[in-house]
Amino acid sequence: MKKVLICLLLIGRALTLPAQTAQADSASVENALLDAVMYIQEGQAEEAFSILDSLRNISPANDAVHYYMGLCRYSQGDFNSAIRHIKEASELDPSNNWYLETLANLYIYTGEPGEAGSLYRTLAERKPERFRNSFTLALMADSYRLKRDYNSFFDTLTELVGDENTDEEQKYQAVVGALGGFDQRTFISILPQIDTLMRRFTEAEPRSINAHRLRMEIAATRGDNATTIQECRTLMELQPDDKEQQLVNLSIIGDTYHAMGETRKAYKCYEQALKIDPEYCPVLNNYAYYLSEQRRRLCKATRMSRITVDKEPDNATYLDTYGWILFLRGKAKEAKPFFKHAMIYGGKESAVILMHYAAVLEKLGEKDLAAYYRNLSENKKK
Repeated sequence: MKKVLICLLLIGRALTLPAQTAQADSASVENALLDAVMYIQEGQAEEAFSILDSLRNISPANDAVHYYMGLCRYSQGDFNSAIRHIKEASELDPSNNWYLETLANLYIYTGEPGEAGSLYRTLAERKPERFRNSFTLALMADSYRLKRDYNSFFDTLTELVGDENTDEEQKYQAVVGALGGFDQRTFISILPQIDTLMRRFTEAEPRSINAHRLRMEIAATRGDNATTIQECRTLMELQPDDKEQQLVNLSIIGDTYHAMGETRKAYKCYEQALKIDPEYCPVLNNYAYYLSEQRRRLCKATRMSRITVDKEPDNATYLDTYGWILFLRGKAKEAKPFFKHAMIYGGKESAVILMHYAAVLEKLGEKDLAAYYRNLSENKKK
């Protein structure tokens, strides 16, 4: 791969070589350059570099010399030196697009997409027909992100998702990659702009499952319940034969309705899901727990919750739900083993589970242990 890239770089540079700096001894310099190129092609980078180093002393302003010195170092795996030399070549001839592109590719190779993106921005301004595409737009977006220029960041991604020449999967990968570079605080602060980007994505790709799923997830994070439900229904329409996705989206719709206080609509969605799969644990657990919160239909809640702990006996959330329903039914002694088991499998990380367990222990007269778990619960809330 490296050898092929070097050959391509040599060919590209050879096309522009005659137009480079001309000095009094230009013929001898060019002959020496050709000798160095031959050595590079033959894999004799050190011999080539010796010639080029001598030429640099004779003709320090010759950009081609610096360029080929960079290629020598690249072929030897010294990428930092390669970048330094090719950067010098580019500074000597700022109009040379080949130098910029080579330098951008080196930055990509060394894991510096932001630097590459900055160079591609310049190249795209000069030759948009060649350098303005999904790949370079993604790099440009990353460079804007690193500079905290979020308006330009989103403008660039909006252009990318609207590009008719880019397929849907490329757009999705680019967007996910671009948004994955933010810390949580910044991500939360730019959620409105992300939501607008997701809307543009779904408008450009109305049949894209990826686009609608991303928009649904962003809407859910923002607490935009109407959009969350709308996108879930769209996803169900796009995947009518995908049983698992029907269940997932009905579950999300039900949970969203419950968060909105629309209990009847939530339960209706859960019933729809259970008609597809009567043993779908996420729905069974939430449905049972919400019934227990209302102190309604506790026998039904018990049956549903029991299925979840039978299927996933080490799931702390399911164990908590089942144990809590037993407690509400006056069966604290039966509930205790499920909470003890939950403590082993992550229950100590949940303030709610700890508080439930404390209530069970209190009911059983184990006041010291109840106080201990109640204290743990309070600390988790802080």
